[in-house]
Amino acid sequence: MNRFFVLFFGISLVSCASSNAVSPLFGVKNATVILETNNDMPLEPVKPKTEDKAVVLLNQLFNSDEANKKTVLVINNESDCDFTMMILGGKSYTVPVAAKKTESIVVDQGEYVMRSEVCQSPYLAKKTLSENTQVSIKYSVVKSPEKEIAAIQ
Repeated sequence: MNRFFVLFFGISLVSCASSNAVSPLFGVKNATVILETNNDMPLEPVKPKTEDKAVVLLNQLFNSDEANKKTVLVINNESDCDFTMMILGGKSYTVPVAAKKTESIVVDQGEYVMRSEVCQSPYLAKKTLSENTQVSIKYSVVKSPEKEIAAIQ
């Protein structure tokens, strides 16, 4: 199962990028671009939050220490709606998940109540997280002759 997580994160984290704080200014007759930099910025580049998250997730996936009390939770949103997953337990976490996207978080091991509203339908689950876990949220509309029934799987 951990090989799946490693492969999944390796592929999804390839697209991490960083940005520079340089703004183009136009105003020269021959339309060349003059680059203006902000002198108040630190000389060392600051790592974007995405890179920090990727490092923490990969370190946790490769951590084989038995004393480690953390685990990776992957939330896969297969619905057409954005939602925010609230993970409530000894420590609480909030994870926004976009439609058709996957989000990950490193959490402390333990029992959690996962609560959200997916496409205006409530989602509530109790999970014991003791190892790396993936949760897939699928929202489907089942049509019957009497009425439409929505279900979260």
